[in-house]
Amino acid sequence: MRVFPGPRAYAWRLAAAVAAAVAVLPFLRGIAAGHVLYFRDLGVLFHPFRHYVVEGLRTGELRYWDPFVHEGVPLLYPPLAYPIDLLQALWADPRWISLLLALHVPLAAATFVVLARSFGVSPRAAAGGAIVYALGGYVLSTVNIYIHLQAAAWAPLVVVALRAARRGRGPAVAAAALAIAVSLSTLGVEIALQAVPIGLVLAVRRRRLTALAGPVAGVLLGFGLAAPVVLVMRANMAAGERAHGFPVEVVLNQSIHPFTLVQVLVADLYGDLSRLPDEWWGSSFFDRGFPFILSLYLGATVVALVFAALGVDRRRTPRLALLALLALWVTLGRWSGLGSVLAVVPDSWRAFRYPTKVFFTVHLCLALLAAIGLHHLERRRGWRVVLGAALGLGLPLAALPLAPRLAPGAAGWFVARFFPPVMDAATRAAHFAFLLADGARGGLLALCAALVALVTLAGRVTPRRGATLLAMIVAGDLLRAGAGLNPMADPRFLRTSPEVLAALDALPGRQRVFSCHPETSRAYWEARRERPQDHEALTLSAWTDLLVPHFNRTAHVPSALSEDLTSLVPVSRLLPTRGCGDLGAALPPLRASGVSHVLSLDPLDAPGFTLVAEVRPARLAPLHVFVYTVPGPVPLRFVASSVRSGDPPPGAVPSPERAWVAAAPAEVDGASGAVRSVREEAERIELEVEASRPTALVVLDGWGRGWSAAIDGTKVPLLRAGEHRAVWVPPGRSHVTLGYHPPGLRAGVAVLAASGLAVIVLWRGGWRRRSRASAVHDPARPSS
Repeated sequence: MRVFPGPRAYAWRLAAAVAAAVAVLPFLRGIAAGHVLYFRDLGVLFHPFRHYVVEGLRTGELRYWDPFVHEGVPLLYPPLAYPIDLLQALWADPRWISLLLALHVPLAAATFVVLARSFGVSPRAAAGGAIVYALGGYVLSTVNIYIHLQAAAWAPLVVVALRAARRGRGPAVAAAALAIAVSLSTLGVEIALQAVPIGLVLAVRRRRLTALAGPVAGVLLGFGLAAPVVLVMRANMAAGERAHGFPVEVVLNQSIHPFTLVQVLVADLYGDLSRLPDEWWGSSFFDRGFPFILSLYLGATVVALVFAALGVDRRRTPRLALLALLALWVTLGRWSGLGSVLAVVPDSWRAFRYPTKVFFTVHLCLALLAAIGLHHLERRRGWRVVLGAALGLGLPLAALPLAPRLAPGAAGWFVARFFPPVMDAATRAAHFAFLLADGARGGLLALCAALVALVTLAGRVTPRRGATLLAMIVAGDLLRAGAGLNPMADPRFLRTSPEVLAALDALPGRQRVFSCHPETSRAYWEARRERPQDHEALTLSAWTDLLVPHFNRTAHVPSALSEDLTSLVPVSRLLPTRGCGDLGAALPPLRASGVSHVLSLDPLDAPGFTLVAEVRPARLAPLHVFVYTVPGPVPLRFVASSVRSGDPPPGAVPSPERAWVAAAPAEVDGASGAVRSVREEAERIELEVEASRPTALVVLDGWGRGWSAAIDGTKVPLLRAGEHRAVWVPPGRSHVTLGYHPPGLRAGVAVLAASGLAVIVLWRGGWRRRSRASAVHDPARPSS
């Protein structure tokens, strides 16, 4: 099956190539310099995660369990999921990981060209819409969320494949299944699950609901093909907050405030998108730091193209408009009354947060409408609409810098209520001037679009050239607004300093560590003020050298009780605070989790904690890493001399002297024994154990479904010791083996096999029918 069949295939390939080439421009400079994407979740979560997975793949190990964070939890994402991520095993380097991720932006542009073609637009119009889709604020914002960008890159193919499947032909249904499976394999399910209903709605034919049979079959088979990934992730979600659904107020967190929609026209509404860590003033609207989606920018010219599509095309635009409006209602969340709806749905339906994610549907529909608008402009329709819309939006935007003079009272009222109250007057004035200037730049480009419309209407420029000029204005505007949205840095900042690693290796009795979060450190904020020009390098260095999870995974130093970034970890394994202000109160859970050392950027004053190292990496100056011992940490593996049946009392600390084991065969006193670890891997632990009488071997690693135990090769029950694992061992010497098999994987493989067989049958059946049809109509075939 060719993506661009027909005599105009070259024009379509050129359109995809041009759109992809423009979409890669924001990353070229950083890639050429050998830098890596690091902002937000990329640095603290996805780079360490991918490093750990790739490290296993290169040694032939599939790692489904992560022993380095939260005392051991199921790995955030399965190691065998998204096929393109497997290419990372070719070169285990963050630069290669960043390059593969960045290339998903031009991939998004290319796949959108395929989608636009299915709507009957011209290659030029498709390329223009693809630039809107790939470089619009929403998709560029998903770069630092990793999996969402990957899903967004494949979403257009999901939509076009479902539209093609409405004919019911086997190969089309198989193609839809493959597209959905790839999209789901990214684990960006919030995006993938939006692409599916978009495709189904756009596949419906008037008065012919039976046309949905093919798309629905494609959806079911797609989920079947992705079953090994989906079922494993479903099992992983069963342990954390998501298991029973979030409270309504958590689900609605970061709903899009109605005023935030202004960002569609003014890119730097809440801060300088190219310098957000330095220039951010949106805290009055986002009380939990940066928003989940940093930008919604499309620009006035794109909005004018959308108006043109809606004004002249009554056949293709109504469904897109309705989808966009419905999605916009969801994104407004608490401001649109969505909370009342969520309050009556089952708790399990509230497994996802942030209605702002649903703006993806708005973004995709508007990009398609922009492509349709460009298509009609090439055919001499809609130019008057573009002229009116571009003037109507461009003139007010271009005049924004005059607002303080023309309406000083209104401007003063806005400044007083828009900017954070802690900001001084001079800073507010500077930020306000910057915001107005940014809006004016977008307005001037919209006026350029109006000028193009005017000269086209006057016959001085052909409609095709005029549409091309508008697409170029759109590309320039989106590059201007979004080129700095995803900064890149030297990859060395993602690695822990050798000085810190050497100091940790020299510590006797080191088990797990706990890191006092840098953002709770007074020394960190003082150092930031001393290094204003390179504070991002300082921040990355502080996170990596302090082994803040998940950077500790790259350094192979296990941790416990750290902040959960995934909502997949039991709340009982977390401390209520990230800082070390009251370390004395945190001592019992630290000891119970086997934490032997605490790392901090501030000197600590807590009874019992002893300073054992002070590390001064040059790149961290003027900061130091202080390393303290925790008094009396519980050994990570021990044979209990006393065992009580049941869960530990609140605040109790297990120890070799006393342990609590649920469903223990007996209560024990006076036992003795020893543990010698033979071999430990991520998903397999082998221990030589000696015991004077039957008792419990306690392994201070996180409890999780999928773990099993065997003694001398014979399977035995795996018991639960609070949040940890235990095995009932006989007297004498025993060889104990603990192994992990991810729940849902076997069932997922079985479903994959059945679905794969169905897809092959559909594909080959269609191929055979085409072969027979071509043979019947082949004039060179001899008659019988």
